[in-house]
Amino acid sequence: MVADKVRFDVDGVICISLVEREDRRTLLRESFAALDHEIEFLLVERDSDNPERGCFDSHIRCAQIARERGYRRVLILEDDATFAPPTANHLRRINRFLRWRNPRIFYLGGMLGRSWLIPWRGVVRCRWKGGHCYILSAAACRDLSRRVYAGKTLDGFYCEYFRGYGAFPMLSQQQPETVGRSDLMDHRNQRKGHIRIKDEHYWADNLRRQRAALRRNWARTLLLRYL
Repeated sequence: MVADKVRFDVDGVICISLVEREDRRTLLRESFAALDHEIEFLLVERDSDNPERGCFDSHIRCAQIARERGYRRVLILEDDATFAPPTANHLRRINRFLRWRNPRIFYLGGMLGRSWLIPWRGVVRCRWKGGHCYILSAAACRDLSRRVYAGKTLDGFYCEYFRGYGAFPMLSQQQPETVGRSDLMDHRNQRKGHIRIKDEHYWADNLRRQRAALRRNWARTLLLRYL
């Protein structure tokens, strides 16, 4: 049974949003209606020269805010995140894991990465991409808040420096770009050439691939019987 109200073991929820994107904030409020936390919006100006840098700097600011307030953990969102509320049992397992393991980063959703089963139902060890919906520990906030953008994408930074875990089944993806075009995606298209549009088919395929990856990695799971 899906939990009526969803409260994660975090001290705050901060959502990054461009000043002019009230449309996205409206969609996010609707999608996260089941979340039993007040969502604080960090309104930022568009970095027209380098949206990737603007994205990285915005996430750094979220970490700094969490650190200044003494948060043990913070849920950070981007304004195109969606939310599929967990079952009551899944929510309990996630919160127990957060309290016991206190991972530096815990994804509620991700994409195009690797994941492995661990001896904790509803949680996987992962190297996912995507910064649209994740939880940072105080230690991770301290580390991130000291960083400056150096040409590395946010998700690339997390994969390199933070040992990641995530909810599985995933609880979040991004709004299809048919609903709201991403400035960051436009920037990456210009820099690297055409990148697949993240429409409804993309996200359905992402979930299918993640499930298939877990099945392929069953042997590794048997070898890694520790967290």
